Amino acid sequence: MLEYQQFGFLSKCSTCTQLLDIVKNWTLSHHNRHSVDVIIYFDFTKAFDSVSHPKLLHKLRAYGFCGDLLRILANFLQGSTQRVVLPNGTSTFCSIISGVPQRSILGPVLFLVYPGI
Repeated sequence: MLEYQQFGFLSKCSTCTQLLDIVKNWTLSHHNRHSVDVIIYFDFTKAFDSVSHPKLLHKLRAYGFCGDLLRILANFLQGSTQRVVLPNGTSTFCSIISGVPQRSILGPVLFLVYPGI
């Protein structure tokens, strides 16, 4: 069940409405000298998809990764394929050249390494 505060998931509850509601609540709390607790959730799904494999491997080399370890990481990233399946047909498989594997321990670590250097 969705709470009334979960904007973006309910009809007529846009991000603009959510921002107005938060500013109103924080202003009232500040005026009444009440504390405010804030919980922020981030969705990194698309961010994980944007990591370029060649650039990530270049950055790993710059950090000093080499030899077998670099080859293992390259094999971990490369060689995956995907396709789109729709009711009226299926696309051909194509290579995945970006993104770190999600649902793995190594994926988030590689994502954190990516912005460096």
